[in-house]
Amino acid sequence: MADFRGFLCWTPETAAATINTEAVSPSRAVFLATHAPLRIRRAGLDGRAIVSDGPLIDENTVLKDFLSLQSDTGALLLPIVGDSGTGKSHLVRWVRENLPPSDKYKVIYLEKAKTSLRAVIDALLADADSGALAQLRADIHRFTDGVDAATLSRRLVNALSESLAATTARDVPQHARPLAGPRGLTVVLQDPHVSAFMLGQGKFISRLAEQLLQDRMDGEPDRPMAFTMDDLPTDLLDLHRAAQVTIKLINMISGNTQLQQAAVDLLNQHLEAAVKRVASLGAGRLQDAMLQVRREYARKGKEIILLIEDFALIQGVQKDLLDAVIEAANRYGSTTLAPIRTLMAVTTGYFNDLPETALTRVRATAGYVYNLNVPFTRDDRGESEITSFVGRYLNAARVGRDALENESGQQVRNPCETCDLVSRCHEQFGVTSEGFGLYPFNSSALVRTIHATAPRSDPYAFVPRTVLGSVIRPVLVDHAGALKEGTFPDTRFRTQFPTADIDEPLSTDVQEVVEAEDHLDADRRKIVLEFWGGAPDHAGALPPAVIEAFALEARTFSGTSPIPRQPVRVQPAEREKQQAETETTTEKLPRSLQAKVSAVEDWLTREQVLPQAVASDLRSVIATAVAQRYRWVNPLMREQTQATIRSAWPFNARVVSIEGATENIQGADAAPIKFKRTARNSRYLRSVLLLKNGQPAQRAEHVRRLSTDADRYTASLTTALQKNLQITDDDLVLGLRAALIGAALAGLAWPGMDEAELLAIAFADGRSWARQDAADRESAWSRALEGHLQYRPPLVERLRDALGVAQGDGKTRMIDAARALPLLRRAAAQWDWQVTGSDIPEWVKKAVRNFADWTDMVEAQNASLRQKLDGIRRHHPRGTTGAQVLAAVRDALLAAEDASIPVPLATRADITERLARAQDADWKILNQLEDDLLRAEEPEAPDAARITAAVRDRGATIQVVSGLLQASDAWLTTALKHAASRTNTHGDEAARGVQELLTEWRSLSAPEEDR
Repeated sequence: MADFRGFLCWTPETAAATINTEAVSPSRAVFLATHAPLRIRRAGLDGRAIVSDGPLIDENTVLKDFLSLQSDTGALLLPIVGDSGTGKSHLVRWVRENLPPSDKYKVIYLEKAKTSLRAVIDALLADADSGALAQLRADIHRFTDGVDAATLSRRLVNALSESLAATTARDVPQHARPLAGPRGLTVVLQDPHVSAFMLGQGKFISRLAEQLLQDRMDGEPDRPMAFTMDDLPTDLLDLHRAAQVTIKLINMISGNTQLQQAAVDLLNQHLEAAVKRVASLGAGRLQDAMLQVRREYARKGKEIILLIEDFALIQGVQKDLLDAVIEAANRYGSTTLAPIRTLMAVTTGYFNDLPETALTRVRATAGYVYNLNVPFTRDDRGESEITSFVGRYLNAARVGRDALENESGQQVRNPCETCDLVSRCHEQFGVTSEGFGLYPFNSSALVRTIHATAPRSDPYAFVPRTVLGSVIRPVLVDHAGALKEGTFPDTRFRTQFPTADIDEPLSTDVQEVVEAEDHLDADRRKIVLEFWGGAPDHAGALPPAVIEAFALEARTFSGTSPIPRQPVRVQPAEREKQQAETETTTEKLPRSLQAKVSAVEDWLTREQVLPQAVASDLRSVIATAVAQRYRWVNPLMREQTQATIRSAWPFNARVVSIEGATENIQGADAAPIKFKRTARNSRYLRSVLLLKNGQPAQRAEHVRRLSTDADRYTASLTTALQKNLQITDDDLVLGLRAALIGAALAGLAWPGMDEAELLAIAFADGRSWARQDAADRESAWSRALEGHLQYRPPLVERLRDALGVAQGDGKTRMIDAARALPLLRRAAAQWDWQVTGSDIPEWVKKAVRNFADWTDMVEAQNASLRQKLDGIRRHHPRGTTGAQVLAAVRDALLAAEDASIPVPLATRADITERLARAQDADWKILNQLEDDLLRAEEPEAPDAARITAAVRDRGATIQVVSGLLQASDAWLTTALKHAASRTNTHGDEAARGVQELLTEWRSLSAPEEDR
């Protein structure tokens, strides 16, 4: 048996070439094959108003009226009125295709696709023999051949300017008087700067110029018929470049809507005169030509039939043409002009602007117009007419344009008659009265898609062009691939065809069943149920052929009996008593709350945008629930203020994102809480609204879900808080590293220390810190330490708040070591500061202002320590003790006394004081320093060795020892010179004693092997 799955009985290319949205586009064969009866109503006139209370008629009646009605003047004018796309041009063409052949008629046909001046004149003057008419044709040909669109645009502006300059205050309404005369609207057109705007690409004048010179191409959008407010230069950004008089007038117009409309009206009133001027059609030349044509055909005994597909597009010649076609043929008892019957399509808006003389002619002859603004009825007849119209186009798409044209004159072939699937297809998808299958639509899908594309103000309107261009072509062409692949109808289909207000949506009950039980194609099945199933009361109500064609899983759904569309109200007392999870309705709720609950229902069933107020209420409840359930213990941190929480966890779309709600806010796509447009969520959100307003939830499970969600999203709140407070793990690692390097600057931390010690020092605020070896520190080091200590307390306070808990007075009393230690290990794994400014948390930045030079500071400090150590080692080499050094200095002082070498009191006091301080110094530190520096100076020394050597606080030892040695060396050198200057025996003896002391002193610094 033939398979329906992915079945296409047409090709997309054939359908695209065959289905045309314009009546003038298809060939005669395609046009007749796809023609379906139009809904036409004879409508009377009440002044200019169309009174649509006449009977419905068909095309044959229009043709009969048009050919049989008699006018006592010999000039019949019958307008076909309707909005764009209602079939006006289609009806005009149908009349043309069905005119009986007759030698008595001269048919002049003005197509809407051929509305250039040349095409219009050629059509109107075709077969006319007089020299004057030939000259007019030649002039128009020469004009259109000798000018391009840009040149014609400029000429039109100049002609408009001249025409406007000639107006007076009497020619315009009182409020528009500033626009009249040579200092009125004409100055705008004369100003080079402003006219350049009005001549711009896409503006009316440039598009009009193209229209006058070129015929309309197939598929080209409707061309503009007149100036609009958008064509006025009221929003020029560089208006200051215009002349002062122009600036003044434009500013006046810009601030006055009434004056803007008056300017547009004035431009449109003078437009035709401008076109005539530039095309040499002035002084009624076309009207005279048409009257001459009528005289010629009067002599030939013929009657003129003038068919106009779109009167509004015949720019520049409308008035002359109307005057010519309503001119009486019979004068003074004789026929001097050929009788003329004019059938013209005109939009509703343009009809209201027709000259009174033309309307008088209409009222005096037929007395009515043909109105195509007739919606389909809401009964079976209207649905039958819709399917009949569409069925013809579906059949034409299957046959194809080439085949239709080859079969011209024969009955249109119906491929359904030879299809293996015809029985199942017609039974389950439907068939028109003419025998054309509706697949891939059915009557429900057709009506619903047509309603979805109709204007919201007139949902029952049937606009053929819209139906063909927005329903039939997209499904047969654009969606053919998805149908063949088994993915039709998809989300694109749903976007193109939203549920119309007049159609019942698929109920929440059915959607909930589908979502719960169809785990493969729930979204597609819901679309099929609504459009092809007509929004049934149970999820299993789809014909087997529809399920097969759209590649849905054939399955049985629970609740196959009809589900009530309205939930049953259960009193709270009964709910409590039975503990049943049943639903409540919105009856007896406050009106405002009812509206919000209904909005959530429409959000699901009609896919309407969720109103901002409703979305805000929902976000507020859900976000607040999460914040209120937060316990601040996982991870452990200090409880924050409500203001801080709201800053990190705002009650907007950055936290709670709802599909189908307005969310024009940065970050909504990354919201931690997201609600898809599902039946389950719809019910839940309605309950949230009820709970917010003190009402019971529709289901008890919704209360539990709110509680569960509050717990579920605590981790998201943690993330938001940490990100907002800049205390994420990465932030805290940088903060801890800053604390460690700051402690290193203070000489209290270095690589390799015990973790417990590092943890304690990282959380110390440093208020009492001071280096004992400050005199040995480089200036850059001291500045960095000073700057860090100034801002270390707030740095440490943030670390404590982020990794601890407060008690009593609100201060952090306990650190979460389990969380802090892994972060500390990460921080201590890298003892440098190679972080860019944008990566540093704000609360860290002030404490690390000079940390970028940390590596250079370490190197400079080690170089300085090496220099100081080398100075010491000249008088105190490794291997000698501090006691030896101290004894040598003391012995030198005593020997100087014995040798009567004077020692200044200040020098003696200074050295004595230095000896006392050196006595208390830890001389072992010098060896430790030397060991650290040697390790740091190894070729492949690790960073830890260099940092350790630089940061250790060695107290005052280096400064004390170095000072003592330098002072002693200077004094002994002076004493030796003094002893050497003595000449007596005693002096020689003293000199020898001092020399021996100096030799002993210097021997201390000699290498051990030389001693």
